[in-house]
Order: sequence, then structure tokens, then C-alpha cells
Amino acid sequence: MQLSRNKKTGYLTAIIGSLIGAVSLLYLGGYLGRIYVITFMPNAELEGLIPPAIGQFIGWWIGEVFGCWLALRWQNHRRVSKTVRLLGILTPLGIILWLVAFIFASQLLNRHFSDLEIVQLQNQIRPISVGLWIIALAWLARFLTKPLSPHNPELF
Repeated sequence: MQLSRNKKTGYLTAIIGSLIGAVSLLYLGGYLGRIYVITFMPNAELEGLIPPAIGQFIGWWIGEVFGCWLALRWQNHRRVSKTVRLLGILTPLGIILWLVAFIFASQLLNRHFSDLEIVQLQNQIRPISVGLWIIALAWLARFLTKPLSPHNPELF
């Protein structure tokens, strides 16, 4: 017996799954990278930034893809594998694009604010921009896979 497929498009499901997965594993990856630096690199200086950055990158990537897959599969939507494959391709490119945009914005803000104000702004802007970027990537992946419309299934 096969379960019937959900006729809804699944945009909200993909976004919520991606957001929950990416945020949780992003912070877990950064935390594990920091623990690695404390344990195995006690005298590290600038190179101590590499393991947490890699952990956050991998956590964001895997968390977003796995969260999207789990949410879409749980709600029994169509075209889950296409959406997840496309999201797996888009996420690293999106992370790099977000990083470049964030560095550019930080440099622009650096001209107008003091160092303390910059740190406070970054601590507020970074999580908001990451969340919005995760939402945009999940929506784009689901949009580009063109899930079948419940009203006109023959159009796609």
C-alpha cells in the first residue's frame, strides 16, 4: 500500500525544515569546532578560527539539506529528492555569497561606526541575515524544482 502524496506545494515545509536544521547544526558545528581548538590547539592564534568556521560551514550545509529533506519527507510532499539535491548544490554557493556580502557590509559600516558599535551591530545583523538567507535558499530550491500544482498537474 502506498501513501498518497501531499498535493500542496511544500514551500513552507521546506523553509521551516531548512531553518530548523541549519540553525541547530550551524551552532553545533561552531561549538564543536571551538571545543576542538580548546582541546587540540591550546596555543593557537589566528589558525584557531579555522575549525569553528569549517564546523559552521558544514553544519549549515548539512543541517539545511537534512532539515529540508526530513520535513518534506515527513509531510509526504512530491519532488523531495529533486529539491534536496538542488538545495545541496545551492547551499555552499549561497554560504559563500552570504559571507562576501556580510564582509562587504561590515566594511561599509566600519567607516561610520566605532569598534564597539560594529560588534554590537554584527551580533544583531548576523543571525537575522543568516536566517533570511536560509529561507531564501530553501524557497529558491523548492521553486526551481517546480512542484506540481494541485489545480493544474499537467502544466509541469
